[in-house]
Amino acid sequence: MHTMSYNRIAVYGHRGWVSSAIVDALISSGAPIKVLYRPGSDVSSLPSSAVKVEVDVENQQQLIDALQDVDIVISLVGHEGVKRQHGFVKAIPRTNVKLFVPSDLGLRALDEQGLRVPVNKAKYEVEKAAKEAGIPTTVVLIGCCAESTFSIGIMGVDYPGNRIIFTGDSANQQVSICTRKYVAAAYASIFATTPPDQLAGRAIGISEMKATGSEIAALLKKKHGAEPQVIRHSLEKVDNEIETCIKNGIPLSLAWWCRKTWGNGTLVKGVGEDIWEVEDYKKASVEELLLGGKLEPYRNVPPQVVQAFNSTFH
Repeated sequence: MHTMSYNRIAVYGHRGWVSSAIVDALISSGAPIKVLYRPGSDVSSLPSSAVKVEVDVENQQQLIDALQDVDIVISLVGHEGVKRQHGFVKAIPRTNVKLFVPSDLGLRALDEQGLRVPVNKAKYEVEKAAKEAGIPTTVVLIGCCAESTFSIGIMGVDYPGNRIIFTGDSANQQVSICTRKYVAAAYASIFATTPPDQLAGRAIGISEMKATGSEIAALLKKKHGAEPQVIRHSLEKVDNEIETCIKNGIPLSLAWWCRKTWGNGTLVKGVGEDIWEVEDYKKASVEELLLGGKLEPYRNVPPQVVQAFNSTFH
């Protein structure tokens, strides 16, 4: 009889909106979890069962010591931390770590312009460096996060304000969406017990639900009892916005690029074809989120960020 054995997992980045839920799910899975945290980072919310190790990832010896007796390193850093992951790329070859999972929590950029969007470029460079260092690597692609997609206008959907932007052909193209709960369950399902050599080299996609722009607009109408305000952006307009943002260091380039992938039908492809299904998990539907009150509130977003997304609705 095959007995299930747990992977020993180190996690870096435990405080983000999605990452905090992933860390909780990994801890609940029963796998031994070691949370690596930056000096000064708050670990008070973590259960006592998780081992916590303060580490400066620029300090190679400290990082190598922290990665002893670890099978899988999972990074969940936010945008600002992507480049710090190069510390792991340098350290892992001097350890017995069997798998490195750099932070993605989004879509794979497959186009030249997408790879010039700063955060996509930084992620790509980490993956490339890991492969060049001979480190077995897995990425997890989650598409769009339901809570931010519907609440703050990042994708051109304003659920509270009953507005939607149709970008290119997004009325007829699908967006692939996961709730935070589903992403967390998927990480635990993928990494707790699967032998690392069965995961190495894969870009694993997870997809809880899909919907076209028109389907979302119809649900907005049902929810609000009135036609949503529809704004149309051509792909040419969005291309220009992306280029302006990249050139001037404006942080909206990622949001514009994500909308473009929806509008030209490549968003679902960005999650890939190696889709992982979470066993015994009842997926949520777009109807349940938008009409059934199942949409969790998104984290508190700084007013200037809300304002920036708001300014795109014209």
